[in-house]
Amino acid sequence: MKKIKAFGCYISLVLGIILFATPISAVELPKANDDQGLIVFYRTNSFKGKAIRFNINHAEGPIGQLLNATYIYKYLEPGHHDFWSQAISQDSITVTVEAGKTYYIKGEVQMGILAGRPKFTQVSESDALAEISKLK
Repeated sequence: MKKIKAFGCYISLVLGIILFATPISAVELPKANDDQGLIVFYRTNSFKGKAIRFNINHAEGPIGQLLNATYIYKYLEPGHHDFWSQAISQDSITVTVEAGKTYYIKGEVQMGILAGRPKFTQVSESDALAEISKLK
C-alpha cells in the first residue's frame, strides 16, 4: 500500500513539473554592436548529414566548425563579406553587413554522390530564431 501511495506522489510531482514549468530559451544570442554587424551561422538538428561537419572560412581566417544542431557567430565591420566552406564540394555566400544589424545564415548538408556538401542560405530573423530556439 505504501508503494502505491509513493508511486502516486511521484506521478503527481512529475505531472506538476511538466504542467507548470516555465519554458526557458535554450539559446541566448548576443546582440550586434553599434559599430559592427553580427553574423550568426547555424545548423538545425537533422539526421541527414548528421556526422558531416564543415569549417566556415572568411578572408580574416576561419570562423569555426559548424556541426549538427549548433551555431557560431562573428562580429564584423560594415561592408561586403564572403564566407565559404570547402568539403568535397564548396559553397559560398556574400553578406553586406551594416553596423547594428544581425544576419542569420543557415548551414545545411546536401547529399552528394560521394559525400555531403555544404549549403548556405540567408534566412529571416523570425525563421532563424524559431529554428535556433530548438537547439540545445
